[in-house]
Amino acid sequence: MDDEKPRLLDCEKRAVGLLARREHSRRELARKLADRGFTTDEIEPTLDRLADEGWQSDQRYAESLIRARSARRYGPDRITNELSQQGVDEAVAGAAFAAEPRDWEALARDQLVARFREPPEDFPERARRHRHLVRRGFPPDLAHKLAGWWPDSESDQGVF
Repeated sequence: MDDEKPRLLDCEKRAVGLLARREHSRRELARKLADRGFTTDEIEPTLDRLADEGWQSDQRYAESLIRARSARRYGPDRITNELSQQGVDEAVAGAAFAAEPRDWEALARDQLVARFREPPEDFPERARRHRHLVRRGFPPDLAHKLAGWWPDSESDQGVF
């Protein structure tokens, strides 16, 4: 019993240290603590206590990740996939997207302008732009809509 208390305090100290640097999802924090040699019996009560006290929150983590990835012009599909890989519940991710509203179409347009230097000339070029947007995590229907778009074009519909 006396050996358990210092280990639990050390586990909590490590977890708080990690959280002080940036937000972590519960799964990510558990994995990092396990990598440092802590057992599940030490990790779970520590994470429960940190969540109860407000130190760790999957909601805050999701909002932070959405801000960071959208600032790098990644789309909602890619961000959702990353949140899922980090163990963030689908409902929590949905609430985070609602709390951090973005104009995904404007972000996709910014990405096109940043990546490509001139308007698309033919179908293969529009297909290339479509694939690029989908790889960046934008929905295929939005990528299709914007594949032919360019800021100097007379219509913003992207229809050719």
